[in-house]
Amino acid sequence: MEQIFFISSRHAEPGKGGIYSCTLSHHGEPAIRSITPLTGAGYLAFDAEKKFLYANCAVDKESDGTAAFMIAGDGSLTPHGKIIPSGGKSSCHLSVSPGRNFLYCANYLSGSFTEYRLAANGSLAERTRIIRHQGSGPDKLRQETAHPHCCVFSPDGKFLTVADLGNDRVYAYPFDEENGIAQDAPEINFLESGCGPRHILFDPEKPLVYLITELGNCLHSFTWNKGKLTPVEELYLLPRGAQMPFKASALRFSADRNFIICTNRGFDSLATVEVDGKGGIFPAALTLSGGSSPRDVNFIGENFFAAANEFSDEVRFFDFDTATGTLTPNGYQMSMPRPLCIMHFK
Repeated sequence: MEQIFFISSRHAEPGKGGIYSCTLSHHGEPAIRSITPLTGAGYLAFDAEKKFLYANCAVDKESDGTAAFMIAGDGSLTPHGKIIPSGGKSSCHLSVSPGRNFLYCANYLSGSFTEYRLAANGSLAERTRIIRHQGSGPDKLRQETAHPHCCVFSPDGKFLTVADLGNDRVYAYPFDEENGIAQDAPEINFLESGCGPRHILFDPEKPLVYLITELGNCLHSFTWNKGKLTPVEELYLLPRGAQMPFKASALRFSADRNFIICTNRGFDSLATVEVDGKGGIFPAALTLSGGSSPRDVNFIGENFFAAANEFSDEVRFFDFDTATGTLTPNGYQMSMPRPLCIMHFK
């Protein structure tokens, strides 16, 4: 059965870069089917039913925004409604509420995140709020102010969690589909000073949360209870002798949720971590990403894996061993400017 997936490609010049609609044949060969132009294309997000795709994009030199697309069965995209500015700079993550009434966007450089209300037809209706974080961290170059880096809903849809790289906090905002987030009452979880929390991954069935820290280059596990994170374990993702600058980036579950794949930029590698479903995390394998700065990764089906190497302008592909967690390069690759995000459609 043919698989369909999307890759965003960022380019500052209009008409260059955009969203690549790609296929994986039943023979296991990836190919680009079409390109939908979108200046400054960034992170991508589906609604729960995968009828619509949303994307960070550039509005002008000073601000970013969010665009919506309708998805056809063959993976082709049609622009859907207007692009609405986020009111912030360096928009880097998106999440759609389970009931598809709201969309949230993290604005890294502005220290804020944006709430949009969605129309009944899936398009962006209006920007309703901009929520600004305060605080800083000990890293004077990277944590001079707040830097929200992701917005992720809890599996029950009752909380929107926001990881802030700049102030070492994870916020848990109560949420309901009628009114959006409760801005005045977030649960705030303080993390290790200087770790730089980046991306959050919820176990969809168990009260467990996994967090990758960009500055600490660690994977952390927590139990989750109504907005409160309780630490369980942490695992350093690099060889102990690594000397170059490094910045951990993305994390994804394998299909059976026995493994999490984490990316190491700088040391340009993919760390496979075994999880026991109780918060335990154990190193399983380490594989070079095949390029420079793996910004994002994702599974295309159960045992085919893609890594977006942002600064070498290429996506590399791997075969995944579901028993051991080992990634093996299979020789396939795609060239495109600054690939940033990979999303599996079907």
